[in-house]
Amino acid sequence: MNFEGKTFLDKLMIILRGIGIIILYMVASPLLSVLFSKTFLNKSYIGKNIALILVEAIIMSILILVFHKRFFNDFKDFKKNYKKYLRIVIPYWVVSFIIMWFSNIIINMIISDGALAANESANREILGQFPIYAIIAMTILAPISEELLFRASFKNAFSNIVFYSLFTGLLFAGMHVATGIESWNITSLLKNWQELLYFIPYGSMGIAFSYAFYKTDNIFSSISLHVMHNSLTLLFLLIALICGTVGA
Repeated sequence: MNFEGKTFLDKLMIILRGIGIIILYMVASPLLSVLFSKTFLNKSYIGKNIALILVEAIIMSILILVFHKRFFNDFKDFKKNYKKYLRIVIPYWVVSFIIMWFSNIIINMIISDGALAANESANREILGQFPIYAIIAMTILAPISEELLFRASFKNAFSNIVFYSLFTGLLFAGMHVATGIESWNITSLLKNWQELLYFIPYGSMGIAFSYAFYKTDNIFSSISLHVMHNSLTLLFLLIALICGTVGA
């Protein structure tokens, strides 16, 4: 964590570059999906799953190339020190999971009258339609891409862990909450105000990932937590889908 010689303008440029990468990511993903939808892969059920996986894999590969020095150096370091790093970061995940769980209960059952977050509803729909893609994307591809996007992109712009974690955690939450927001204007925000409450659960998890990365200075610490969290979430979603099918 070397901040020596970095001026305010340097840090601002890092933040702007990071935001630019996130915007490109959000544009490239649907664009590549459209391009792949025109190929022979989408002629079959398996082909559609493969096409979706390739889209995510291409984007992840590009991000790894952008951050290749940190990615591969951190991987070597994590292999040697993973036990130490996990002992440091797992408590952050436990606290954030408790916050996420309780806030989801309050929002879902009391405020939203049982309605799920739009992002979770979308994940359930994708899991039901394209399970092969959903499992691989949620447990491997998305955690790597999102940690590079939201954590590695902004690391050198902050010398304070609290500011860094709040900034990157809220950006992370914003991307997930955006699923349920029709457009970012006053009318739409007022109409979808309940969806904005999901900044709390998603933000708490994003902050935990940020703390994990900052404390260890190793991107694989936050990737590991992200993989663990998404795998657990996926297990819950599969149980919910199975129970829903059985109940139907």
